[in-house]
Amino acid sequence: MDENSGDGGSDPVVPRGIGEREGRTFRVPGPHERARFTPDAWGHLLRLAGDSLNPAELEQVIERAMTQLDGSIALDDLKALLEAVGIDEPGAPGSRRTIH
Repeated sequence: MDENSGDGGSDPVVPRGIGEREGRTFRVPGPHERARFTPDAWGHLLRLAGDSLNPAELEQVIERAMTQLDGSIALDDLKALLEAVGIDEPGAPGSRRTIH
């Protein structure tokens, strides 16, 4: 038996949390959130999360949409909200993000 066995002499590799890959997190919507967004609107949010929004900004956008928009949140509603808070489409001329 190795003299270092069981004494905590070497640190084990800490596994990444569920949904983490190289410092990125994967957001799973709660049922109350997912039911509010149309498939197109949710897909647009996921694309923005992959392209230009960090996890904190994505959370802010989802929270704003949930509190400021009534009923089902369609893609057009989401795009209007994003424009109102200063988030342009990725790749659009002069696109930059600012969340107020």
